[in-house]
Amino acid sequence: MSLRFSPYARFLMSLLLMLLVTLSIFIPALADSTPQPQESEYSQLGIDATDWITSFQVTPVASSWGIPYPDSRIWGLDPFYYDNGTITGGTGVIVAGQKQTLAYLIGGHDAGEGASAALDAYLSTGDVRYLRIFDVYLNYFLDAQIPSANVTTPIETVTEVQGKNVTIFNGGMWAEQAQVAVGPDGAFGTNSDQVELSSVFPAAEHGNPIATALIAYYRLTNDSLALQMLNRYGNWLVRSQIKSGEFAGAFPVTQYYLDIGWMPRMFETTESAWILSELFMITHNQTYLDAAVAAGNFMISRQFVNANDTHIEGALPYMSNETHYSFSVSTNHAGYTLLAWTQLFRLTNDTRFLVAAERYANWLMSFQVTPPSDVWGDHTYANDSMAIGGFYYGYNTVKREFGWRVALSLWSASYAIPGLLHLFQLTGNSTYQNSALLAAHWLTRMRFMNTQLVPLQSLAIIKYVTSSWWGRYPQFYQPDMAQIEKAGIPAFVSAVQRNPSVLLESKPSWFESTFSVNFNLIDYQMASQGDTYMKMIWSHWPDLGFEPRYGGDIAFGAFSLAGYQDYCNATEQTQSVLNQINQLVASGMTMPQNVSISYEQAESLLNGAAQEFQDGWYALAAAKAINASTFANSAWAGLEEFIPVSNSIRVSDMERLALVGAIVILVVSNLYLFRKAKRAVG
Repeated sequence: MSLRFSPYARFLMSLLLMLLVTLSIFIPALADSTPQPQESEYSQLGIDATDWITSFQVTPVASSWGIPYPDSRIWGLDPFYYDNGTITGGTGVIVAGQKQTLAYLIGGHDAGEGASAALDAYLSTGDVRYLRIFDVYLNYFLDAQIPSANVTTPIETVTEVQGKNVTIFNGGMWAEQAQVAVGPDGAFGTNSDQVELSSVFPAAEHGNPIATALIAYYRLTNDSLALQMLNRYGNWLVRSQIKSGEFAGAFPVTQYYLDIGWMPRMFETTESAWILSELFMITHNQTYLDAAVAAGNFMISRQFVNANDTHIEGALPYMSNETHYSFSVSTNHAGYTLLAWTQLFRLTNDTRFLVAAERYANWLMSFQVTPPSDVWGDHTYANDSMAIGGFYYGYNTVKREFGWRVALSLWSASYAIPGLLHLFQLTGNSTYQNSALLAAHWLTRMRFMNTQLVPLQSLAIIKYVTSSWWGRYPQFYQPDMAQIEKAGIPAFVSAVQRNPSVLLESKPSWFESTFSVNFNLIDYQMASQGDTYMKMIWSHWPDLGFEPRYGGDIAFGAFSLAGYQDYCNATEQTQSVLNQINQLVASGMTMPQNVSISYEQAESLLNGAAQEFQDGWYALAAAKAINASTFANSAWAGLEEFIPVSNSIRVSDMERLALVGAIVILVVSNLYLFRKAKRAVG
């Protein structure tokens, strides 16, 4: 028996067919692959940290940020420490809290880290303000590399060591310290100030952070001046290396120092091994790779293997300066250790470096505070949510105890992040990635969220910063309340609660009298907020002090993870657009010239982004991948006029959802009407 349908039923069937065809057309075309990178909590943290450290940059007088100062020789340097409101107070020469007549500025750690942070912030936001900040740092690098008319330190200096004259080579190193003293007019911050820019501690510790910023800048711009500076520094770094591969700490070093019993330091050795590897990658100078391999081999020779103490198995000894030697282990060089060994494995294919890196990473992760649900890490302080994700600073191998070193270091967590991510790329072991994510999330919690304006004595001006008197970030978080009690913090709070006159016991300093503050009261106000605040302020107790460069440390880790994630997202979405274009070309469509140019540019940028990602420069990789998406979508837009209208419709996610939902509703409702009509004619 044949079915007979009414005109209305036939209309509904035709409509249903049309809707089904429409749906089949829209499904492939609805994949709007335009990357929409949103500011993650990690990029927000990086920007916040950048704004913090660069707000202390010494700048030209007309600048709208930083610490304006008339002498151009010190533009780009940062004050390295504040103590009781005074720049570099409590140093032995400068009395904390007194009227400032002398200040020390640091251009090694601080300027290098600030420059890296500013460049990454620009890559993350596109805000040219960060480029202007970076330019001030860059000009300092250009003007302060020895030899320079701005610097009092010559290419070579002679120093006496144990009765023998030793020649120290300084050429290629930067003058990392400026001493600024009040001039004859007695007014600090005028043109009569006495400024001396010199290399006081010509050590890798102070040159490597600058080299890090310049390597990123060169990879982005191919600026020949940056390459010249890097080669001069690379020559200095190779010449200062001890014959067996290691590097010394913050003092002038030659082979002679080692011969008379001075010890190297593992931090500088690991950091230099990575820098030398990176210099080889951009210059192809075999000398750099040979020196990097020597440092990497020295690290392997000192790694604890088959140790009878699980707290040191896989670790490296801290070592020390001068004639002191320490077998104690520390996570302060953990990130550089991983970066050095993973990069050396990539460059040499020597599996010893990868094996050493994995063994070291497993030790490092055993020092990370983790929740009980995680199969790695230490769960001792898992009940303290503020501690989860941080890494213990160190372990005393002689006393077999953590002691105060159970404190969680911001430095350790920040630099471990890119090292762990790079190792994850090489091995596919997701635990390394999860550890990096946990560390980054811990960093987001390590901030004082105070909004008060705090005055600080900064060269020629009183600088007000929105912060606590303890700065923006603590240096450590101390999860062990026994250590907090040992420092006397709870006892102080209890004493004030019993007798508030305790707050008035000390004579106010010049700074306290001038700005109507009481540092004893400030101590109490912070510590009395509870255990969390006591644990965050532990490292400087009872003095109020902070280092602006903590912002640079945090920015390095935060932008590494943010860039890693943004690269992955942008690459996936951009490749989807290029694949759609490839499908159209394969079906016979010819790309117009302007479309072809955009397509080729997108592919080139995407390839460049992939190289940066493989090399571990995640912020650069993300920026190039996002730029690639711009060209890819430009190419797609150029093809739309040649695509049938039904295939070229571009809608947002919400519009897409609403459209598909409406189609589904129409289909379902028309199926119902179709069946009802069928029953009516049956």
